[in-house]
Amino acid sequence: MSIRPDFLRLCMAIGVWLFTVGCASLYQPLPRRIEATRLSCETYPALVDGDLSTTSFLKVKGFVEKGNTAYKHSIQYGDWVEGTHNTQALIQLDTLTPVAYIEVHPISSIYRLSVATSTAETAHEKASRFEPLRSHKIARSENGEVIRIDIDRPVRMLKVAIHVNRDLAGATREPLTGKTKVSFDDIVIREIRVYQSQNFTK
Repeated sequence: MSIRPDFLRLCMAIGVWLFTVGCASLYQPLPRRIEATRLSCETYPALVDGDLSTTSFLKVKGFVEKGNTAYKHSIQYGDWVEGTHNTQALIQLDTLTPVAYIEVHPISSIYRLSVATSTAETAHEKASRFEPLRSHKIARSENGEVIRIDIDRPVRMLKVAIHVNRDLAGATREPLTGKTKVSFDDIVIREIRVYQSQNFTK
C-alpha cells in the first residue's frame, strides 16, 4: 500500500509545526519577580518589603456578639457580626504592569483567600474599580504553605482579602446582658510577592 505524496507532505507540515511550537514554549521567558521598590502597601508596608524575616499582622475590624443562646427563636441563636469578618491589604504597583501570578507567604493558616485587581490607581478603595479573579478555586493554606494565585492580566492595584476564623478561646461574656463577645483571629503573613509576565499577550 503506497502513501500519497500530498498526505505525506501534510504529515511533515504538522510535524514541523508541532516541533516549532514545542521549541517556542521551551524558550518562553519565565515570569520575573517584581522588586520591592516597585510595590507599596500603605497599611502593611512590611508585606511587600522583600524580606521574609519581617511579618505583618492583618487585623479584623469586627467581632461577633452572641445573644442569650437559651432564646432559640432568634436568628442563628442571636449571632450578630459587628463590623466585618475579613481583613484585606491593598498593594499598589508603581505603574500598570502585566502580572503573571502572586505568592502569599503566610504564617497563619488561611482557609479562604481571594484576589481582585484594578488597572487604575485609586487614592481610596472603590469596589466598582476592582475586578475579582474567578479563574481559581478558594485558596487555602495550612501550616504556612505558600499560596500561588495566577493573575494573567495588567495590574495597577491588587486587593487581597482573607476571611478569618473566630477566636473562640478569647471570648468574653457580659454578666449583665448574658451576651458573649467573640473577636476574630489576626492573620500573620511574611510576604506577598508579585511576578511580572515577560510575554504577556492578553
